Amino acid sequence: MRPLHQSLPLKLLMAREAVMERFRPHLLEAGVTEQQWRVLRALCEREEVEAGELAEAICLKMPSLSRIIADLSRQRLINRRNGVDDKRLRLVSITPKGRAVVEKMARHSEKEYAQIQKAVGAKAYTALMDDLDSAITKLNSLNQGARD
Repeated sequence: MRPLHQSLPLKLLMAREAVMERFRPHLLEAGVTEQQWRVLRALCEREEVEAGELAEAICLKMPSLSRIIADLSRQRLINRRNGVDDKRLRLVSITPKGRAVVEKMARHSEKEYAQIQKAVGAKAYTALMDDLDSAITKLNSLNQGARD
C-alpha cells in the first residue's frame, strides 16, 4: 500500500479543509451550513431545478438534500414544488431572501478567492482548476465503465 502522505483521498480532503477554513467563518456569520450554502449557491445560477439534478450537481445524497431543502424552505430561502406533469418531481428555486444571502456572501467569497489565488499563484490556480476538471471527467468515465 502506498504511504499515507501519497493517499489521493486524504490529499483531496486536506486541500478541501485548507480551502473551507477560509470560508467557514463567513458561512457561520450568515447562519448557513456548508451544504446549505452549496444549495443556495447552485440555485442562484438556475431559475428552477429538479432536486435530483441539484443533488448530483453539488455532490449531495438525496436524503441529505431533502432535509436541507426542508430547512431552507422553512427559512423562506428557497421555494419547492411538485412537477406539473410528474408529481413525483421535486422542483426547487431560490427566493429573493435566499438570493440576498448569497449576494451578501458573494462579497466575502470573492475576497477569499482572491486571497487563495494570490497565495497559490494565478497560473497555478488556473492549472489546478483545469487539472481537477480533467481528473473529474476521466474518473467519472472510468467509474461509469466499471458500473456498466
